Amino acid sequence: MVKRPRPYVHQLDHHLPTSAYPSGHVAATVCLYGAIAILVLGHTRGWWRWLFVALAIVMPVAIALSRMYRGEHHPTDVLGSLIFAALWLTATTLLIKPNAELPSRSPGAVGAKLRSFTGRAVSRA
Repeated sequence: MVKRPRPYVHQLDHHLPTSAYPSGHVAATVCLYGAIAILVLGHTRGWWRWLFVALAIVMPVAIALSRMYRGEHHPTDVLGSLIFAALWLTATTLLIKPNAELPSRSPGAVGAKLRSFTGRAVSRA
């Protein structure tokens, strides 16, 4: 995105043809694991759903550290990717609302939803 040179360290890879800023690997990891955690938190109950939140934290940190260790990114490249991915996740979550409550399939619940929407009783004849 930005023509920023890669860090001047002994790199484990050969010369990489693209610029360093921002780190696409970190941004993609944050978006993927963050989206999975958002969906799991909204649609499940139980202690194990927090494992997905832990993955959403651990995986991006691990990828960011590995990219900096390999000499492919500066810390600010990673920080820019984290900010971009956080904004992207926030925008898509607010626009799509993946955890919006779905109406129940029972007939009583549908009638209650219709009554609350119209303000009057609805006959199901």
